[in-house]
Amino acid sequence: MTIDIEFQNVTFYYEGSNTPALKDINLSIKPGEIVLITGPAGSGKTTLCSCINGLVPHFHEGNFEGNVLVRNYNTKKARIGGLASLVGMVFQDPESQLVTSSVADEVAFGPENFGIPRQDINERVETALKATRLQGYEEREPFNLSGGEQQACVIASVYALQPEIYVMDEPLANLDPAGRAQVLRLIVDVAKKRGKTLVIVEHALEEVIPLVDRIVVMHQGEIVRDGTVEDVLSSGDLPQVFTRPPIIRLAEKFLHQVKPMTPENFYEEISSRHRLGTVQADNSTSGEPNVNRDPIIEIKDISYSYNQEKEALKKISLTIQEGELVALLGRNGSGKTTLVRHIIGLIKPSEGKIFVRGKDVAITPTHELAQDVGFCFQNPNHQIVTFKVREEVMFGLKAHNVPPSEYEERIHDALEIVDMLDYIEAEVFDLGKGQKQRLALASVLTLKPRILIIDEPTTGQDPQMAEGIFNIIKNLNEMGTTVLMITHQMEYAANYAHRAIVLRSGEIKFDGPIKTLISNRIFMEENYLDLPEVTKIAGQFKEHGIPSWLVKIDDIIPYIQNILPKID
Repeated sequence: MTIDIEFQNVTFYYEGSNTPALKDINLSIKPGEIVLITGPAGSGKTTLCSCINGLVPHFHEGNFEGNVLVRNYNTKKARIGGLASLVGMVFQDPESQLVTSSVADEVAFGPENFGIPRQDINERVETALKATRLQGYEEREPFNLSGGEQQACVIASVYALQPEIYVMDEPLANLDPAGRAQVLRLIVDVAKKRGKTLVIVEHALEEVIPLVDRIVVMHQGEIVRDGTVEDVLSSGDLPQVFTRPPIIRLAEKFLHQVKPMTPENFYEEISSRHRLGTVQADNSTSGEPNVNRDPIIEIKDISYSYNQEKEALKKISLTIQEGELVALLGRNGSGKTTLVRHIIGLIKPSEGKIFVRGKDVAITPTHELAQDVGFCFQNPNHQIVTFKVREEVMFGLKAHNVPPSEYEERIHDALEIVDMLDYIEAEVFDLGKGQKQRLALASVLTLKPRILIIDEPTTGQDPQMAEGIFNIIKNLNEMGTTVLMITHQMEYAANYAHRAIVLRSGEIKFDGPIKTLISNRIFMEENYLDLPEVTKIAGQFKEHGIPSWLVKIDDIIPYIQNILPKID
C-alpha cells in the first residue's frame, strides 16, 4: 500500500522541556486521504504538522526520536527547502508566513522561487485571489490586512504553489463564516480534484467533519483516537479532549444513530419517524440588559479611508452605554478593527468625533485614554514586549506610574482572573498562542480599565479555553466593566452578549438585541454571518413552537422532548 505520510515511533521534546510534545506517534496517511486532526490546545497538533514539512527537527530544536517519511523522503535527512515543493503548509499564525510588501507579490512568491514560468504564475495568482475573496487587494500590504484577510492571503499563497500534500493548521481560525465555508470548500475540492493529501487541524468540528475521511484525536502529545469519521463519533465524547458537535449528540439521543448530518436532515428524519406536536414557548427577543444608561463611548459621524479609493468607515454614529457587553460582528474587512482602533486613538478619523467618558479622543493623550480603555489585539504578539510573564504583567503598571506597593496584588489578581497564576515565573516564548492571549488580557486588567475592547478573544483557543475566556469577559462585565468584543464566534456572542452591532463595508447594518439578530436568518446570510448550530436546528422546528434563537444544546433538548409523542 502506498503511503504519503508515515510517522514511525516518533517522540519529540522541545529544547529545555522535560515533557514530550509528541510521544510514540505512529500514523500513516494514504495519498488523497483527507484527515482531520483535533484535540485541546497544547496536545501536539502543531508539532505533528511541523514534522511533516521538516520544521521539526531542523528548525525547532530538541530531542527527536523515530522517523517521519513523506513520500520518498525521510524528513531527518531532507532539507526544509526541498520538502517545501511537496508539502504546502498554512501555519496557525498567518502573520509569521508573510514576507513581501503586497498581496499579489505574496501569492506569487512561492511559484517564483520554484521557477514557474511568468504566465503560469500570473494565472495562479489570479485564480488564488479569486478563490480566497482577495481580488482587488493585489496592491495592499499584507501586514495592514485584518487577521482574517491575512489568513486568506496565506491560503492563497499555498494554493498557488499547487503542492502534493496540504497541511493546514487551523486555517479557519481568523476567517468570517462565509470565508470559512468558502476556504474549506476550496481546499477540500482542490484535494479531491487533484487527488492531493490534506491534513487539517481544526476545532470547528461541525464544519469540517462532514468533509473528511478520518479523524485523529490528540491529547498530551499522544494519539488517543484514530479512525473513520463514524467510528470516532460513535466512540462518544472525551471530557476536556473531544466533544462532538451538537447535531451528532442530538442525533444519537433522538435518532439512535451517529453520523454527520445537516439540521435539515435531522428534522426530516425525526419528523418521518414521529408525529410532532407543538409547544407554547416565549419567542420574545426583547429584554434590556442590566446596564447604567449613561453613555461611556460616543461616536459621532466618523469616516476613515486607508486610501482614496475605498472608505473603511462611512459616517458611523454609535453610543455604548456604561455596563454593556456588546458584540461587534461582520465579515473580514467590514471595518470592525478599524472602528475600535479609533476609540483608543490609534487611528484618527478623516471626519467626525469620538468621546470616551466625555473626553475627545482627538485631543486626549494616549496614556490618559489607556487608563479608561483596555485594548487586547487580535494577535497577542503585537502587545507583548518582555520575556517573562511577571515582567509583562508589570510593564503597564510601571508605564502608568502605579505605586510599586500595589504591583504584587494587581499582578496576582489579574493572572488569577485569566487562570494564569501558575505561569507567573514562566518565559513568554514558552507559552502557546492561547496562553499569550490570556497574558495580554491580564496585562490590560492590571490597570483596572472601565472599558475593555477585545479583538477576537478566542484566537488560538480550543473550545474549553474559548469558553473560559468568555466566562472571564462575562465576569468582568458583571463587575461593572463595559465590554466591546469583536468575534466571529456567533455561538459565544449569542450566549454572552446582549447587544450586537453588525458592520458591512464600513457601515452599521444592525444595532440591537442579539436574539433579534440570530432570529433573522436571511439578514444573517446577507451579511456573511453564520448561525450557531443549535440555532440552525431550532429554526427547523419553528412551526412546532420551538424558539428560533436558542443557542445551547441543553436548552433545545427539553423542547424536542416536549414535541415528541408521549409514550405511556
